[in-house]
Order: sequence, then structure tokens, then C-alpha cells
Amino acid sequence: MSAEAPHYRYPEAIVETDWLASNLDDPTLRIFDCTTHLIYTPEGSSDPYTVKSGREDYEAGHIPGADFLDLQGELSVQDSPFRFTLPPAAQFADAMSRHGVGDGVRVILYSTGNAQ
Repeated sequence: MSAEAPHYRYPEAIVETDWLASNLDDPTLRIFDCTTHLIYTPEGSSDPYTVKSGREDYEAGHIPGADFLDLQGELSVQDSPFRFTLPPAAQFADAMSRHGVGDGVRVILYSTGNAQ
């Protein structure tokens, strides 16, 4: 039994590592490590998992020129009863602007590892 290649809804939105390596110096490209760890809690806990920022992993090593985006801290509504709730457009735009994203900028998002 052979493994099938994954099917992506928008395959043109996926870049290969060799493409990224050859475009690291592109001034219109912003690269972000979005690593977030979902750590499963013991059975019977009120939450199925706890959220841990991947900033420590980012600080230990990342793609050259990459910045870190804290999905839970910067790009989620903090007072929502649900985790990872997308903030209003203006709040999202402000956060992305602080990270140098604006008109004419292409964004690469990546994450390391899997949920634990």
C-alpha cells in the first residue's frame, strides 16, 4: 500500500523549501513561525488541551529572517470563550501591520512539530 500525496484545496498557496531558501532575501516576503503547542490534558480534565506558545522553540532556532506570530496571544480574541477566535478585521490588520505586513507583501506561515 503506497501513501498518496496530500491533496490541498489551494496547492498554489504552498511553497517548497527550496523555493523559500532561494527567496529569503525578497523584501516583499515576510516569514512567520506560528508554532503553537496543544498539550493534551489528562482524561477527565475540563479542557481537552492547554495551549503553549512556540516562542521558546522560535528563540532556539528559526528560518533566517522569520518573525514569530503568537496565534493565541496576538491573533485571537482574548475574552472569547473559544480559543483561537479570529479578532475583528481592524485588530487583525493592526497586528499584521506591526509585523511589517501590508499591501504588496507576501506572507509565509510555518509551524514546527505537531500537537502533543
